[in-house]
Amino acid sequence: GEKCRSFISLTSAGDRGVLWLSIVAELLYIILLLIGAILMSVEMCYYSTVIDGLKINAFSAVVTVLAGLLGMVAHMMYTTVFQMTVNLGPEDWRPHTWDYGWSYCLAWASFACCMAAAVTTINKYTKTILEFKHKRKTLERSLKIKYMFPDH
Repeated sequence: GEKCRSFISLTSAGDRGVLWLSIVAELLYIILLLIGAILMSVEMCYYSTVIDGLKINAFSAVVTVLAGLLGMVAHMMYTTVFQMTVNLGPEDWRPHTWDYGWSYCLAWASFACCMAAAVTTINKYTKTILEFKHKRKTLERSLKIKYMFPDH
């Protein structure tokens, strides 16, 4: 007597679009995270100049931030559709007790780690660029003072 139904068939017609959008956003989230990881790997193996490595690292951080924001939106859309389906879905499908499960918690944990890594990387990039600018100004000042000629 039990009948297996997919979650997509249980959602209302209006919520199906949001569910598919959250699935596509989640796939884009994973793709952007992979691009960010590849860029970080390239930065680790790239031995040209420090500045080039920092630029690649900063770009990977920006991609990771975009991935994190996209993942957050996808998780929120899925949560909304799931809540609507549980509350308004067919009576025979509604669970009496339920939780989101380990994969849902893992998705939110990955979002938190993604954003923490991206913010840390952008902070490191900004700090290093500011240090380079300060050292450059200090060097220019010392060279001006050292090679200052008397006015004759």
